[in-house]
Amino acid sequence: AGLNLPYVPRVAPLSLRGCLRRFTAPETLLEEEAWRCEGCAAMRRATKRVAVWRAPRILVITLKRFAFARSSRKVDRYVDFPLEGLDLAPFVAHAGGETGRADLTYDLFGVVNHFGAAGYGHYTAFVRDLFAVGGPGPWLRCDDSSVAEVP
Repeated sequence: AGLNLPYVPRVAPLSLRGCLRRFTAPETLLEEEAWRCEGCAAMRRATKRVAVWRAPRILVITLKRFAFARSSRKVDRYVDFPLEGLDLAPFVAHAGGETGRADLTYDLFGVVNHFGAAGYGHYTAFVRDLFAVGGPGPWLRCDDSSVAEVP
């Protein structure tokens, strides 16, 4: 069963896997960020890459949804994410063995939504009990004190 959210994107959606690829892509630092080579003592432009060191049992991903320049604005670009089978292996430095988990596949069981602007707004959530007796339970919409099953 899928989770149908009442949202029609204005532009093509991003994928969560694409966001992770971009976040973990190698980046050449600027000239003013050069580092001193330990071998020859010359200043060198470095390349850095962010990676997840070890994968947790429960993965929480927070997307940056606000941009700050002269003023703040909400980034309302839709991000498509898999309900099941998010493979984190390409983004983890220590996959498997004694230093990490062998299975790096995650299933979604919660989404937090923010409605409003940078300084104010309202939060709702969609959650699912993946460990319910008889298999995963239904998706639930949580809004303050109201909890309702998602049709």
